[in-house]
Amino acid sequence: MKRSKKFIIMSVVFVLIIIVAVGVYLFYSTMQNTTISSGMYMYDTSTPERAVGISDYVFVAKIDGIARTEYRNPITIETGLSSSETRTTPYTVYNIEVVKNIKGELITSEPIEYMQYGGINEDGETYTFMEGTGLLETGKYYILMVGTFEGDGGIIEVTEPNRRILLDDVENDEDVENSELVKRYEEAYKNEVIPEGFEEEDRYISKYDVNYTE
Repeated sequence: MKRSKKFIIMSVVFVLIIIVAVGVYLFYSTMQNTTISSGMYMYDTSTPERAVGISDYVFVAKIDGIARTEYRNPITIETGLSSSETRTTPYTVYNIEVVKNIKGELITSEPIEYMQYGGINEDGETYTFMEGTGLLETGKYYILMVGTFEGDGGIIEVTEPNRRILLDDVENDEDVENSELVKRYEEAYKNEVIPEGFEEEDRYISKYDVNYTE
């Protein structure tokens, strides 16, 4: 009986060791396929008021899915004495629905495109992300605080993780009005903090703005 009990205990321990080992392997395998870029940000966005203040648009969005990945900023890397390769930076473009505007007036009648720094690399196997970020989840709702850039004419994420807030308490459009986080950011907009040194001339109007004209 004692030997049987000891055998059971040893078997359980062995199984736990295998589970832990597999978990560690998967963790490091995933990490090895992901490049994390650390960022130095020009402005303090550590509070909702500051994050809203630096943003051109703040809104609640539902993520419909990834439309495409664009590869920009090619650089040539020397990989040997007589060999090199070209590497690019991935930018993930999503189709999203604007459910509620908090700051600014984006169209809500049809999906728009939203771009973030990072995503799957051209090799189709590895990923690059800004530290603290990752791909947005399809079907989920987020508060997005974004800037616009003249060259793109659309919207591009400014990459800080605290400017993309997952709404865990929202499962459909009707839940948005009751979300405590949404209410918090509505209050933040009323009390937004524009950082010292920020020029209003740096703001651009998005092609998805209801008041946009070419």
